[in-house]
Amino acid sequence: MNAKNVIYRGNEVDLKIGDEWFGYDLGASPLGEGAMGTVYLGQSFLTGQKVAIKRVHDKYANIPSIRKRAKLEASLEFRHPNLVEMIGYCEEQPNRGPIFIVSRLVHGVTLEQYVKVSLNSCSKEIRVQKICEFIYRVLDALDFIHSRNVIHMDIKPSNIMLENGSNVRLMDLGIAFAGDDMDITSAGLVGTPKYAAPEQVLEAGQKMFHVDKTADFYELGVTLYELLTGTNPFDAPTMEETLELQRTKLLPESPEIPKALMDVLLRATDKYPQNRFQSALDFKKAIQQSFMVKEKKNNWLLPICIGGIAGVILILILMLLL
Repeated sequence: MNAKNVIYRGNEVDLKIGDEWFGYDLGASPLGEGAMGTVYLGQSFLTGQKVAIKRVHDKYANIPSIRKRAKLEASLEFRHPNLVEMIGYCEEQPNRGPIFIVSRLVHGVTLEQYVKVSLNSCSKEIRVQKICEFIYRVLDALDFIHSRNVIHMDIKPSNIMLENGSNVRLMDLGIAFAGDDMDITSAGLVGTPKYAAPEQVLEAGQKMFHVDKTADFYELGVTLYELLTGTNPFDAPTMEETLELQRTKLLPESPEIPKALMDVLLRATDKYPQNRFQSALDFKKAIQQSFMVKEKKNNWLLPICIGGIAGVILILILMLLL
């Protein structure tokens, strides 16, 4: 144990990042748990400010590629209004043993919780529009990390936070990786099964993942579908069944999703990466244009409706004159 960086006092764990100390209670209920780690509520000893402290699961901690991505997640280079703000990274010993990622605490609820509680009574049109407006901000965050050659790979409703009722923050870059193929032979899946793109699963005999940024668009497409409909069509009793659905099943049509928007989601979740959107901004633009298609359709219907009403009025006038 490196006493300079990590000190255990019973259940109390103190972490040093730079010249500042942070602490959390290992025995307290965690704030949440992701694919690669458990998140605890902590605080700065210097300012008293509340923070989020994620301890990477020990089974992954000594995998070099995981440590590399943990350091990447904690990098102060990743500052964007729609990403969680990082403070830093702490490890007990250089390049081995437990590792911790400390970030600012986001005060808010997950987008999933907000949709269920605050948008439940809205009309379908308003609900769809509001949810998509939040997703635009997620796509802005993805455009930012993709421009730095980083892929998130674990996008899901619980990883999108709504801060103070307005600002969206994409959470948990814990399994994000930079550029090259991911060498993680000790696991057959990177991501959360019911959101993961088919290529995020290792096939028999395969030793590396071959994924690109379109995997994020696949996961976000499934996430948006779930937020709009309240269901995830890839959810199944076992992981094997879920992964089989991800490989073979298309998103089913839903009355909760306008046809033009459904077409966008089907492209985002195409089983073949080359058929998906190739940039976050293209995905965002396509969603925005889907609303324009609906408006254009209504504009065509308007003259027809007016003409029909005028015809009825003319017939009534003629009947009165006869």
